[in-house]
Amino acid sequence: MKHLLCILLLLFSACSLQQTDLDGPYFVESVVDGDTLDVDFGRIRLSGINTPEIGECYYEEAKEKLTELTLAQEVILERDETDLDKYGRSLRYIYVNNTFVNGYLVEEGYARVFDRYNETTKYYYDLKVLEKEAQDQKKGMWNCTDPLQGCLYVASKNSKLYHSPDCKWAKRIKPENLICIHSESELEGYTAAKSC
Repeated sequence: MKHLLCILLLLFSACSLQQTDLDGPYFVESVVDGDTLDVDFGRIRLSGINTPEIGECYYEEAKEKLTELTLAQEVILERDETDLDKYGRSLRYIYVNNTFVNGYLVEEGYARVFDRYNETTKYYYDLKVLEKEAQDQKKGMWNCTDPLQGCLYVASKNSKLYHSPDCKWAKRIKPENLICIHSESELEGYTAAKSC
């Protein structure tokens, strides 16, 4: 199966590099997170994938890997079926030295496939094959345990507000600051957050 995935990645690179919607090279100036970077013409959102957000398991590893692969490198960009996301970032597939970066991040467990946009993602089904293997092998983020599991409420060491575990603000608490509250009796001294 590993051999098949290597062939798929090579095919991605070979087929894509023959298409007319390739552009570059562009110089990577900074890495924002695991799926966003800045090149000399603007901000790029890696198309078809989604990496963990700040405070989520494997966020740092995904950002570090994208930095290792792309920072201060020249990259080739390939447009997806949709040009810009809702924030005005260019949606692109990225190639560095014949490495299909979007596919690599999924294959190694740094990213998941962004299912919400499957209809407008050129390589959606190919990326899903890579994701399935990463899940089966419990690579990277697929080996994470949910630090909020079993918590009735959560709080941060830096605040006296508590949240429900499914609140978006709760998910942004850094793991090293997370306080898991298991019962109502542990809420003394805390105030419920107004947002959730």
